[in-house]
Amino acid sequence: MVAAGFAATILIGSAPAVADVNFAGKKIQIVVPAKEGGGLDRYARLLAPFFQKYLPGKPTVLVFNKPGGGLIKGSNWFQRKAKPDGLIALGITTSVHTSFVFGGKKVKYDELGWRSVIVSPLGTVFYARTDTGVKGKDPAADVKVLQAGKWITSGKTPNSAELRMFLALEMLGIKNIKPIFGISTAKRRNAIIRGEMHLGIDSAGAFIGKVTRYVKKGVIVPWMTLGFIDSAGNIVRDPLFPDLPSFPEVYKAVHGKAPSGNDWKMLKHLFNMGVMASKGIMLPKETPDDVLAAWISAAKMAVKDPELLKRAKRDMGGYPHSFGADADKIKKDAVDVTPESKAWMRNWIDNVLRKKA
Repeated sequence: MVAAGFAATILIGSAPAVADVNFAGKKIQIVVPAKEGGGLDRYARLLAPFFQKYLPGKPTVLVFNKPGGGLIKGSNWFQRKAKPDGLIALGITTSVHTSFVFGGKKVKYDELGWRSVIVSPLGTVFYARTDTGVKGKDPAADVKVLQAGKWITSGKTPNSAELRMFLALEMLGIKNIKPIFGISTAKRRNAIIRGEMHLGIDSAGAFIGKVTRYVKKGVIVPWMTLGFIDSAGNIVRDPLFPDLPSFPEVYKAVHGKAPSGNDWKMLKHLFNMGVMASKGIMLPKETPDDVLAAWISAAKMAVKDPELLKRAKRDMGGYPHSFGADADKIKKDAVDVTPESKAWMRNWIDNVLRKKA
């Protein structure tokens, strides 16, 4: 299922010039606004020793977890406390994006203002228990089966990363979904494996590392990915899962036309939040160019390091990374949502999704 040869990392963006930046003797924090053991935590801890290796002066780099509030608590803390000296960075993930856009008055952080060091994409795989009747061979037939049944799944909150799953299913006419909120990704995955829930999504890395074994056992079947944006800006099949149709393919197979309308506009933002800007490392808004350049240079060397490449398959998947201004653009495509689209999505969350729970 995994595409051979795609694991080579592609570097996007020109190498920045690093001035007289030296972190010798300093302690650097990478703040993770999520609990230990999740995808963002693994991503940050994977990168941390390589930032320690490649940042000028070889500082001590530590990861600190500040979970809570759908990742709002730690993100607010970073916005409030981090100084623009390169000593505190923030790890971001899909729920940081969704909370920024839809989290309301609790959100005190300005994600668009943060300076991007690195943004790493990670595909999204949709899967079901085999006893739902999903076969993973004919997308239109699979959707017809799912349209006819009643299914249980879950999400952390109505505003969290699972929004991309809920809206995609709704657009395919799979409406008989009961979402249980307050459930982590890992707990949902385990509940599906045990037969207590029916449908789920996972990042490409988590799917390969934790779900594939149950595909081999005949318990789970993958049936779709969100897809991936190629160099021409088109949504194509996920390069790690070339045998699985992308969401636009499945939509066209079901409805006979390409997706369009307000729901599609919003899903494209969620696509960018969940796939193209799935993980990343940020610095505060006022960080000087030379400090940012030092971090970007370290990130570029880190993702080429043979030791990191050995460890990275699960948490980075071999997708191409982006840096600096290129990463800022990807982040902007994810979270710079028009007031009209934001209002449409909030209405859908309040009047459709919450009423299913």
